[in-house]
Amino acid sequence: MCITDKFKYRFSMKAVCQVNDFLKGLKPEYSKKIASSGKRVMFLLDEKNFTPNVSIELDCGIVKKILDMLVDNSVKYTDKGYIKIGYKILDNSMMQFFVEDTGIGFDAATLTTINDQLLNVTDDGDSAQNIVDAAKLAHSIDAKIQIDSQKDMGTTTCLSIHIQIVVTNDSNDSAAGSSQSTTSSEPSKAKRNPTADLWKDRTILIAEDEEVNYMFLEVLFEDTGATLIHASDGQQAVDLAKEHPEVELILMDIKMPNVNGLEATKAIKAFRPQIPIIAQTAYAMQDDEYKALQAGCNEYISKPIDANKLMGLVKKYLHT
Repeated sequence: MCITDKFKYRFSMKAVCQVNDFLKGLKPEYSKKIASSGKRVMFLLDEKNFTPNVSIELDCGIVKKILDMLVDNSVKYTDKGYIKIGYKILDNSMMQFFVEDTGIGFDAATLTTINDQLLNVTDDGDSAQNIVDAAKLAHSIDAKIQIDSQKDMGTTTCLSIHIQIVVTNDSNDSAAGSSQSTTSSEPSKAKRNPTADLWKDRTILIAEDEEVNYMFLEVLFEDTGATLIHASDGQQAVDLAKEHPEVELILMDIKMPNVNGLEATKAIKAFRPQIPIIAQTAYAMQDDEYKALQAGCNEYISKPIDANKLMGLVKKYLHT
């Protein structure tokens, strides 16, 4: 999480923005933008902190322009893994939007320099850097941008805005700006995530040699309650499947070092023929699905992974 200071709140704009609908509306655009980059990157919308019926007195058009720049920056420096956006309500008067990626990241010295630059940004200057331009636009609405990053581990860029929270009486998020809305000093409780604790006490083995791809799957399953076991190559997947009889499902990357996913699947099915295995591959060839099914995989999914499709397959085999 980014660290924020309590900068002064002075809004001249009184437009009402329904935050959940606003971010959901960005999902198709950003998914298409990332897909068109040709990189092995997936887009995620983090809804676990969504608060129902919450609107803010803010021009969402400006926030969108800032998020556009931040997402563009993430696409530029992320070659594989994911880019995720969402928000958090930090207290009764501050909201923090964020763009998180699994890109190249920054070392500590560079990160300090960038954050110092963003902290002191003004409307002057003509830098073409997306992050600086976004900070200038944020400055114009008394908001601030700060970055948290680790070299080779990704970056989280936070946009912190002091706001007045408006909670509508309508139970549907689409009721933003209703004349029936009321101001509240405390946001209503968030809707329960439909995947929360869905697979509590269930164990999934993930065979994936790319760390950022495993990180993506960790994020995908983080609210489900599932226990994840990570194998970084095919031989380790075979060994872990033997050592952990509690494993109920395996996600198997096809192209891995030492023993590939197809050979690992054959070996596992020899001693655990009933365990479901979902094959994954980043470089899909015409006969890959046939080869995966012949090796004993129950399903096949290509990368970049469609999160909804994968979760649907997991539900199918975990009988939920």
